[in-house]
Amino acid sequence: MPDSATNAASPLPPPYFESADQRFRLYQGDCLDLMPRMPPETFDLVFADPPYFLSNDGITCHAGKMVSVNKGKWDQSKGAEADHEFTLRWLAECRRLLKPNGSIWVSGTMHIIHSVGYAMQRLGYKILNDITWVKPNPPPNLSCRYFTHATETILWAGRDRKCKHKFNYALMRRLNRGKQMQSVWTIQAPRREEKVFGKHPTQKPMALLERIIAGASDENDLVLDPFSGSGTTGIAAARMRRAYTGLDADSAYLLLSVFRFVGVPQADSPEKLLALLQTLKAGETALPDLATLLQVTERQAQYYSHAASLLGFAMPYAGKWTLTATGAAVCGSPSPQAALSRIMLEHPLVRLAERKAEGAKGHQEQQAAVARLLLGCTCLADTTCMRRAQTLLAWLSWARGFASVSAGVPIGTDLRANGQIL
Repeated sequence: MPDSATNAASPLPPPYFESADQRFRLYQGDCLDLMPRMPPETFDLVFADPPYFLSNDGITCHAGKMVSVNKGKWDQSKGAEADHEFTLRWLAECRRLLKPNGSIWVSGTMHIIHSVGYAMQRLGYKILNDITWVKPNPPPNLSCRYFTHATETILWAGRDRKCKHKFNYALMRRLNRGKQMQSVWTIQAPRREEKVFGKHPTQKPMALLERIIAGASDENDLVLDPFSGSGTTGIAAARMRRAYTGLDADSAYLLLSVFRFVGVPQADSPEKLLALLQTLKAGETALPDLATLLQVTERQAQYYSHAASLLGFAMPYAGKWTLTATGAAVCGSPSPQAALSRIMLEHPLVRLAERKAEGAKGHQEQQAAVARLLLGCTCLADTTCMRRAQTLLAWLSWARGFASVSAGVPIGTDLRANGQIL
């Protein structure tokens, strides 16, 4: 077990990202390093989607194609005993961080869920339910030697035997059309709109997290996810007015979580975005310096920096913003406007917004259609979605003006492949 007493003396590092109201925080690092530094009995609810240890060089089917099951080193098994020891360690820390009446939800397949259940029993948790999440359209089993894997199990447990856990029974019954909600939930995989900012190989659907958070917590409760991934838990928490802390070691997925939280920054002028890239071309720049150089407020500089990051042109690094390889290619292009327009038009979020706008008549209907898209995939409020829909429409209008000359501009658009720090 981790030595919490020793590690607690070591303060947490600065957040990778923190919202203005401090209710949405992301920290970069191993959860077994970060959690011992947190004070005990802090959180009302924990949701954990730990590694399933499935990366064993096997194959599966995705979108009709045969693909590898390997997701990364973090998902590789170290053997049954070592994997179980890891489970015991992080579950022990979660129990220490839960308030007396707090509860935890842990998702898993057969590969880890039995280890999780045994660890919970050893640590003194009170197991409340085992939820069976049914996936209506699971990938086929390519070997034809097993039943198709169509479910995952989610264990719900109170901190200990004395725990008086929260359960919003009346709400769950109302959501289930007046009947008691059962422990078998049929919920679709993440919708396309949930992946327009990027995706994680084990991303959970928003509907699943919203049901969990609604059922076991109240407004203003504190939610922790020690394996934050793409930040679905945090986005669901923010949408439901809970405070959130997420931990993850991968900066790319933390950045994806920031994209999903910020949504579309209020950065209507692509020309200002180009000016930002030219400024970053000279070297890493802190936010106050960017504001001065661009002759905008620091808040506006933040918006344009996030817009540049969303499009893969810049990344936050060590408290400053720095140009990526994609951003450098835009700056070095014979026609930076054409290069920028092409990337804007090819970005998944912009493409989806364009399709939504095409089905509407007039500017107001187009804005409302794009706002509904943002409302479904971000945690922005209704009025903010309307304002940020205007930003996307402004990008579309500007980019289309350069569409005729942008086709011949050789520029990459994939964030994970090209949006890397120089």
